[in-house]
Amino acid sequence: MTTSAPESTIDLITEIIIAMGESPSEDVHAGARMQDLLTDSLMVVEMAIALHDRLAVKVDEEELRDLTLAEFAAVLDARLQAAPDAR
Repeated sequence: MTTSAPESTIDLITEIIIAMGESPSEDVHAGARMQDLLTDSLMVVEMAIALHDRLAVKVDEEELRDLTLAEFAAVLDARLQAAPDAR
């Protein structure tokens, strides 16, 4: 794992998923469904906590299950732009 900051929200999400160690890095791509990457409820909770810690945003389980990685990143980007003080 690198020590440099992720360049984008999608990079941050990818970094967190890979760090969890359950998904091979080649499976973590923009078109991957979050439900396939976060294979159990503990991973969903861990992702929600990590995003809250890193970005100060709250996400719910449906967002983490129903979207692709790129769609989820876009939702978070929009949320962050709407509340610039959240970072």
